[in-house]
Amino acid sequence: MMISLFAVLVIVAVGSRATDGMRLKQAESILARLPEAEARAYYDRLRRRVRKVIAMRAIAMIAMVCLFWVLRQRLMRGG
Repeated sequence: MMISLFAVLVIVAVGSRATDGMRLKQAESILARLPEAEARAYYDRLRRRVRKVIAMRAIAMIAMVCLFWVLRQRLMRGG
């Protein structure tokens, strides 16, 4: 059971990394085509979005760690 949960965590992490890479390429392409003033505004929006994503991922990781800990405690007690 723990191995399955760990596998899910690894799959989500790899998928997130691939998605981030794709979004980064798209953002770079958009920024390259915009005039400087618009590019700065878009860049600021992207920075806020990245901060929010980082915060949400941190919360999700903390929740996952809590779930692993609770599951481990229940398995150790035998019920």
